[in-house]
Amino acid sequence: MRNNRFFLSYLPVMAAFGILSIWLANRYNGKTVMMEYRHDNSETAVYEGGEISDESVSVRRERAEGDRINGSELKDNGMPYAIKVNKKNNVVTVYAPDDNGVYNKPVKAMVCSVGNDGDTPTGKFSLGERYRWRELFGDCYGQYAVRITGNILFHSVPYYTRNSADLEVDEYNMLGESVSAGCVRLSVIDAKWIYDNCDNKTIVEIFESDYDGPLGKPVSAHIASMDGMNWDPTDPDRNNPYMKNAPVIVGAFDREVERYSDFDITAGITALDKYGNDITDRMKVQGRVDSDTCGDYQVTYSVTDENAEHTSTMVVFSVVDDELPRLEVNQVVTSIGMNQTTSGKRLLELLRKNVTAYDGEELLPDDSIIVDYSELFTVEYGSCRVKYMAKDSEGNQSDIVVLTVDVDLEAPMLTMKEDFRSEISKDKILDDEYMLSLVEASDNSGYVDVEVSRPLYYQDEELYKVMYYAKDKVGNITTLNVAYRLK
Repeated sequence: MRNNRFFLSYLPVMAAFGILSIWLANRYNGKTVMMEYRHDNSETAVYEGGEISDESVSVRRERAEGDRINGSELKDNGMPYAIKVNKKNNVVTVYAPDDNGVYNKPVKAMVCSVGNDGDTPTGKFSLGERYRWRELFGDCYGQYAVRITGNILFHSVPYYTRNSADLEVDEYNMLGESVSAGCVRLSVIDAKWIYDNCDNKTIVEIFESDYDGPLGKPVSAHIASMDGMNWDPTDPDRNNPYMKNAPVIVGAFDREVERYSDFDITAGITALDKYGNDITDRMKVQGRVDSDTCGDYQVTYSVTDENAEHTSTMVVFSVVDDELPRLEVNQVVTSIGMNQTTSGKRLLELLRKNVTAYDGEELLPDDSIIVDYSELFTVEYGSCRVKYMAKDSEGNQSDIVVLTVDVDLEAPMLTMKEDFRSEISKDKILDDEYMLSLVEASDNSGYVDVEVSRPLYYQDEELYKVMYYAKDKVGNITTLNVAYRLK
């Protein structure tokens, strides 16, 4: 009985101690405290673009406006050839259709003389009537005349009479200058080539450009006037004293050829025997021209007629690269975020996807494209200009293309709410919705997505690490790392 009374006398003390233990457990053992708190953001890389000044942009644009014009794109209309006349430079280029149905394959170049004071019209026309001899303005005559439009014709340099030996020599020596009354004057061999090979409805385009064309501008012969020699030296008439009795190869001359152009080294070259018969099928050609590589190439043409008479002539083809490369735009990259700027090389490759560079029809490698994206790093948020320019292996530079790209180099703001920077209940750290309610995020775009990543279980005496990350529209990410420990 005495032992029972002793035990009962301590019941109030034990009860009080138990209540105190429960209170302390609720006060200390059910809560966690934040131990770490830090942000992580991406950093921009070293700039790897080129430099294109605003001054060079305007200069190149002005140059590009008139420098490389080669007429317009002429669609195949069923004729074997189309003719382009550059009346500014007095050169005619004949084209055949390419595999895409466009007259883009250069065949033959001719030096010509158009009218002065704008007497030769510009535009697109179709060949019409043709005349072996045609009376011209000014009481003179032309051989192998073919109508372009109205009173405008292709024809030879004028003659005083309908006589091949009565050439106006002074006019012939001005071939290549703008001296006609509006027609397009040619040497006899070139006028005859159009007369013989270009049917009615052949497209003729007349335009102005500083660009001679892919085959350049041929140089005409300079002749002296003397008794019995007032002949066009290219006239295939066998009475032509320039031809004598041996076979003759006409139309072969030194010329410049634009790099990457597609041409035939036999086009426009004719072999004639002493009777004026066409024996071009007997002609042999030695040498080749690599139009992909700049340099001088010698080509020898030779022919032997049925009487064993032989003639040969050597021509130098100079492959040059005077044509500016060009850029074609297909803007697939319209916005840049912080993640794209962590590697200068990767950013450069990404921006180059917006353009493609060509030299003629040749596709240039990506590293030929210079990209100036320096303005991108001066704009944290907004639009900036990216400048593009192509340079070929000969140092020719394209005109400049300027594209606008949206830039967002500001990551979202992500912070813990002030009310939750202390202790929280232990059982709530396993609730994603609750954990997300502890942070607040904002972004200059007005849109931000926040997610949380955490362990599935809480281990006593170990740090419980939670990572928040906020992402904006362009993929900029801010992370917030928080670590908790049982208090």
